[in-house]
Amino acid sequence: MTETLFTIHSFARYFVLLAGAGAMITAFMGWGRAGLPPRAERALAGAFIGLLDLQVVLGVLLLLTGFPFYGALAGHLLMMVLAAAAAHTASVMARRREPARSGSPVRTVGFMIAFVLIAGGIMAIQRSII
Repeated sequence: MTETLFTIHSFARYFVLLAGAGAMITAFMGWGRAGLPPRAERALAGAFIGLLDLQVVLGVLLLLTGFPFYGALAGHLLMMVLAAAAAHTASVMARRREPARSGSPVRTVGFMIAFVLIAGGIMAIQRSII
């Protein structure tokens, strides 16, 4: 069970990175527009956050099923939880902006921070980002 869960968790990082890149690109493209974000921006933001949450849950399940804990894993865990927090915070802050002001800049910066934290978390355990 642990080995299968580890394989799923390892492979799912590509989906998280792909959705994160798409969310950053669409948020950046919406930076200059005012008003509500287009559907693509909201959809990719939701996909990125949902996949990131799934990754965190899979990681916690890995630890609960007896995956060996080692020092570098602590940095990985911290960075991934911070990445999820950054993505959620950016999304909430963008939603709470006035309708006349675009939330795209907030999403862009928040998702970039999350993406950098994800890359750092992957590198913390000496795994390949791509």
